[in-house]
Amino acid sequence: MRRVVLVGIFLVPFIPLVVTNSSFFPFISGKGFVFRIITEIILACWLILALRSVSFRPKKHLLIWMLGAFLLVMLVADALSLNTYKSFWSNFERMEGYITLLHLVAYFLVIGTVLRAEKLWTRFFQTVIGVSTLVSAYAVFQLLGIFVIHQGATRLDATMGNATYLAVYLLFTSFLTVFLWLRDKNGIGMRITYGVILFLQLFGLYNTATRGALLGLVGGTIVALICLVLFERVHLKSRRIAGGALIVMLVMVIGFALIRDSNFLQNKGPLSRLASISLAEGQPRFQVWNMAWQGFKEKPIFGWGQESFNYVFNKYYNPEMYGQEQWFDRAHNVFLDWLIAGGILGFSVYLGLYLSALYSIWRSGGDKRFSVIDKAILTGLIIAYGINNIFVFDQLVSYLMFFSLLAYLYTKDTATELGDYNKVSLDYRLDKGTTDRIFVPAIVVLAVVSLYFVNVKGILQSRALTSALHQRSEGPSKNLELFIKAVSYDSFGQAEVREQLAQAAYAFGRSNAPIEIKQAFFDLTKTELLKQIAETPQDARYQLFMATFLNNFQIYDEALKYYDMARALSPQKQSIMFELGSLYINNGDPNKALDIFKQALDLEPNYVDARKTYGVGAIYAKRLDLAREILVPIYGTILVPDSRFINAFAAIGDFDSVAKLWQLVIKDSPNDPAPRLSLAATYLKLGQRQAAVAEIQKAIELNPGVKEQGEYYIREIQAGRNP
Repeated sequence: MRRVVLVGIFLVPFIPLVVTNSSFFPFISGKGFVFRIITEIILACWLILALRSVSFRPKKHLLIWMLGAFLLVMLVADALSLNTYKSFWSNFERMEGYITLLHLVAYFLVIGTVLRAEKLWTRFFQTVIGVSTLVSAYAVFQLLGIFVIHQGATRLDATMGNATYLAVYLLFTSFLTVFLWLRDKNGIGMRITYGVILFLQLFGLYNTATRGALLGLVGGTIVALICLVLFERVHLKSRRIAGGALIVMLVMVIGFALIRDSNFLQNKGPLSRLASISLAEGQPRFQVWNMAWQGFKEKPIFGWGQESFNYVFNKYYNPEMYGQEQWFDRAHNVFLDWLIAGGILGFSVYLGLYLSALYSIWRSGGDKRFSVIDKAILTGLIIAYGINNIFVFDQLVSYLMFFSLLAYLYTKDTATELGDYNKVSLDYRLDKGTTDRIFVPAIVVLAVVSLYFVNVKGILQSRALTSALHQRSEGPSKNLELFIKAVSYDSFGQAEVREQLAQAAYAFGRSNAPIEIKQAFFDLTKTELLKQIAETPQDARYQLFMATFLNNFQIYDEALKYYDMARALSPQKQSIMFELGSLYINNGDPNKALDIFKQALDLEPNYVDARKTYGVGAIYAKRLDLAREILVPIYGTILVPDSRFINAFAAIGDFDSVAKLWQLVIKDSPNDPAPRLSLAATYLKLGQRQAAVAEIQKAIELNPGVKEQGEYYIREIQAGRNP
């Protein structure tokens, strides 16, 4: 049984390598499911071990009490959440929630009570940095162009799919590598190996261009060096080296600050991102943090529950964030995230984990467990992680690193070296027969039930959703079948299935799919979105999804109800106003649309797209004088080469302006045949048949692929017909 637990524990470091392309969010959900499955298996085995031997039972410790308090506070907070289900289960995109918190604490208990020998922890950490070497090598191959970078074009993300996630992982593992390196007594070969691994990790970390992690690396290193300078009393050479390194680090930091605006730094990729840090550049982040603060003040004790920042973001949305993501579900600051999720109580207990870890490192008598060098490196790691977390949000891999560190500190305080680890005495506090006949079978049954309901249903739903999105060979009826299958699992990814279903229904609705398939997609989508709204009536996102879905299918009166509800839940979000205005235009009431567009612009007059939208609304309302007042000061004209303006002028029958706009588009893209064909159609509207023929002929010259169709149009036009 112990060996099963050990195998499971030593599989956990390999989770960063997991990428499941058959799953929705392949870089995230696969890792989450693997972690949950491993944890549930080793937890069941550990419970049996703990029943049989007192050696495996947890001992009193500050970290145990702190984690217990964390679970209790978050249980209450999640129970009070506006979406208790999501607070508990999370979704495929995040794979967090209370269920992951339970698994992390279970993982802590198992690893902290089973890895009781220093040599086992050394092997575990060696496994961690061994896997990080593979991840770092993958990142290097991305930089060389051998492997594809998944997020963006230059910021490495390896098997994490996100540069920020990779950065914090390499931040952790680089400190662990230094920790093992300085402890190693096996000679020059291993030290060289550690040095090479550290170089790969730092090289990968640098090329993620993640400012929070890079600041954490610098800050954590400086703190570690200060600790060595202040507290090392035995190894004076180490103290002197640390002092010199500290001076070099401080000079480099000061020098970097002085030349941050130089052309040299501004053209140096990752360094340019670090040099660009400023109050102005960080304004969007500060705005989100302010929203989080407003949300905390509304619910200061237990907060909003996990996975509930979206409610705060929608309610306190700052119109100045028009150029940013419109559906933030994190504050991009781990401490603020827990302040929102658990209120002052949840935040205090979370912060207590850091303080408990530092206390465990530095408490009286700690010299018997850690050298000053050990203390300095571990303290630097915790500080580095904390600095990083000021600027980002956590995810499973960083949680695993943090909880592994906490478990290690717990073990150092509570365990003794066992000598022969395989010889553990059994200590049945309960009758052996009762244990084996009742408790062991019960644990096995509970583990099987947990594996199915916590993991299998979600995995099947994730795979079905991915298949529904990517299936092309068997036609839309197969896509519909797969969506129905995904919905039927009714797992914690249900909301994501419904979102994707709504988009698919609109796409197939515009395609040449059979009418019965289109109707089936429509009926299924409407039914599921109604269920989603019933489950999460306070979420503006799903009110808007339903409104947009109905608007796309021209069910305007019903759509209006949901637009109004979305706007009530997020009254300052311009994107909702734009959608509502488009409904009024589609429904033949441009004056109401104009009023909505003006309100959106008034919220943030610097929002250029809001000004353009307001100008478009004025054209639809045939208020060309107002359109000039809105647009001329910015563009010098009301003829802005934008499809929205083309559609607006066409809607009011001003095809002269439509033709001029297409001419402007062609001027900007002279080698694109598509706008020439559109201009030809406009000339036909104006009765300029020869001009239409000329544009079609130019389109054929640019793209011979349209020759057959273009010559057909020309023949029809020359015959006096409008094709």
